[in-house]
Amino acid sequence: MAYKVQGFINKNFMNLSEEIDEFVAELADGKLIDIKYNSVPTTISTNAENGVYPDQNYTALVIYKK
Repeated sequence: MAYKVQGFINKNFMNLSEEIDEFVAELADGKLIDIKYNSVPTTISTNAENGVYPDQNYTALVIYKK
């Protein structure tokens, strides 16, 4: 059985989730194996008034059957 992986990246988690939802909706029933999410800080911004805010990249791998 052959497997494939589709990668996604976005700075906004809700946008990433929508991209994944659209992709998964196109898969045939029973083809989805797993979805792996990760959050990676890319830079840290400081603001004297508001504190420290990390800039995040949200990533996901969708694993599915061919």
